[in-house]
Amino acid sequence: MTFTSIYIKLSQISILLPIVIGLIGFKQLNKPFRFLLYFFIFSGIVEIQASVFKSIISNNMPGLHLFTVVEFMAFSFTYYAYLSKHKNLKLIIPVNFLIFIALAFFDVFYLNGIWQPNTLSRTYASFSMVIYASVFFYYMLKEDLSYYSWQYPMFWISIGVLLYFSVNIFYFMMIRYLTANAVSVGRLGLYTHGFINLVANILYAQSYRCIQKQQIQ
Repeated sequence: MTFTSIYIKLSQISILLPIVIGLIGFKQLNKPFRFLLYFFIFSGIVEIQASVFKSIISNNMPGLHLFTVVEFMAFSFTYYAYLSKHKNLKLIIPVNFLIFIALAFFDVFYLNGIWQPNTLSRTYASFSMVIYASVFFYYMLKEDLSYYSWQYPMFWISIGVLLYFSVNIFYFMMIRYLTANAVSVGRLGLYTHGFINLVANILYAQSYRCIQKQQIQ
């Protein structure tokens, strides 16, 4: 087994962190965090599917197209639950979801195809998630909080979202070009994605730990 494959496996396995901690405190979770937990479990299944497809047919892109849609839906639902009390966002988030679905459809059937990376829909999803997380922090800092910021579960989710999608957005956008024309840069992007994915999963796991601590208090 090469260093690269071990490195990628560790990054993939890190999804177990939010899954395990979320399942331990499952009864204390509200609807958005339960929905996110289901998404993390789905992510683990997709990681397995990707490894199987990669070893059998050397292509794991079909699962990535589905994963991107489910990922966008999960985080959109979560941010809608926390931001929909602001009237302007109550409409913007659902409309943006419909725009994303249209772009994902165009991506898979007309632009890139199911066997190629979904550069359009994944880039749009990343940009949207960065906006959602930034807006959440804006409103969180404006409100009179009962706890310190780092005691709120959504604080850690949003840190993970902001880190993961802002760092990887250009990698998602350029992956087809890098794979074909700049292999060494593409490999660097792959390593960066693996590391940021691991860090994001640690941050997501921390959000579930915050929920457990609030229940204990």
